[in-house]
Amino acid sequence: MNANGWQVLVVEDENDSIKMVSKILSHHGIQVYVANNGRECLTRLNELSPTLVVMDLAMPEMDGWETLHHMRANPVSAHIPVVAITAYHSANVANDAVQAGFDAYFPKPLDPKTFVTDLEEVVGIEPCIT
Repeated sequence: MNANGWQVLVVEDENDSIKMVSKILSHHGIQVYVANNGRECLTRLNELSPTLVVMDLAMPEMDGWETLHHMRANPVSAHIPVVAITAYHSANVANDAVQAGFDAYFPKPLDPKTFVTDLEEVVGIEPCIT
């Protein structure tokens, strides 16, 4: 599967992270949309049908955990792959993320050389922990 032409919703509250993730994705021909928190993500999902969602776990108003719960409970968004990203990496958090229903988990900083390839695996195959 090729990521060129994908639409990805990046859910992140920090501008530096938004820029970093957007730059990596855009470099591969991916259309990037942004939501600054979970509530905004849920609103954007009423307007978009993204290929996948890349979501920070720690955000104000509604964090990634709660947002994922709402997405999975909604038949419109339940099928969309959701990838967790966080600066607070640990094996426990990685395991908790996959157990909660995230399709993959990636610690920050993201590896710009492999991130999109890893996302292609997520969309085409199975859960991934790096």
